[in-house]
Amino acid sequence: MATYRKGFKKQTSDQLLLKLIFGIVVSVVLIVVVALLYNLVFTSRSYDDFDQLTTYSTVYTQKDAAAVQIPDYLVYFYNETNTTCQSIKDDVLKLAAEAKKNGTVIFFVNTANTTDDDTELDSFILGLDLSSMKIPMLVVVKDGTYYEKFINSDSVINAFTEVKNLEYTPFN
Repeated sequence: MATYRKGFKKQTSDQLLLKLIFGIVVSVVLIVVVALLYNLVFTSRSYDDFDQLTTYSTVYTQKDAAAVQIPDYLVYFYNETNTTCQSIKDDVLKLAAEAKKNGTVIFFVNTANTTDDDTELDSFILGLDLSSMKIPMLVVVKDGTYYEKFINSDSVINAFTEVKNLEYTPFN
C-alpha cells in the first residue's frame, strides 16, 4: 500500500466504504440505545397514577391526609371505552401530571366504575345543569363547591393547559 509524504496511508474505495458502513451501524445502534433509555425514563402514564373517585356523592367532599377539606381541585370524568376520551388520554395525563407537580390537586372519575346509585348520578348531573352525563368533562371545585365545567376534548385540554401554566384565574 502506498503512503503519502507525511506518513498517511492511501485508502482504497473499499476501505472508505467499510468505514462508512461501520459508522452507519454504530449510529443506528446509538439511536436504538437512546430510544430504549428514553422509553425507560419516560414510561407511559396511566389513569391509575391519579387518585380515583368512585362515587358522585364524594366529588365535592374531598379531604387531605389530615382529614381537612381540600378547597380547590379538579375532577376529570372519563370512560376508557369512549373514543374521544381515548384520543386525548395521553395529553390529559401529561398535562395533569405537570399540573400536579405545580401543586394542583386532581381527581379522576371513570364513569364506568362508579358505585353509587342512579339518584346520586341524577343529582350530580342536575347540579352541573346538564341533561345527561358528558365525557370527557373537567369539573372545577373552588372553595369546596362546584365552580365551572369544561366539556369536550378541546375545552378540557385548554383548561388543563391553563392550570398547568398557572394561568387559570380562579386558582391563582
